Amino acid sequence: MIAEWATGEFPFPDDQPGLRKPHWIKQALDLFRTRYPRIKGAVYWHERWQNVDQSYSNLRVNSSVESLQAYRDGLANPAWLGNLILRALPTAQPPTK
Repeated sequence: MIAEWATGEFPFPDDQPGLRKPHWIKQALDLFRTRYPRIKGAVYWHERWQNVDQSYSNLRVNSSVESLQAYRDGLANPAWLGNLILRALPTAQPPTK
């Protein structure tokens, strides 16, 4: 399981090289699934906060329409869906004397 993973939405100019958030999310979900098939769960760190310099760090998955769509598309892969079995846990029996 990956306990926390995320990336920020940074305002890079279009002519600046680098991996944009939607592509990074897609690539991460693809790699978790293909290169590391034993990973069965990944918790996205969905948070935004103000920094000391008054700028914001925005790791929210929905920081842009494109980022949210990349996340949704990645999770739509059947490999991320398991056979979840929900059943009631047995109730504890009081001790007998």
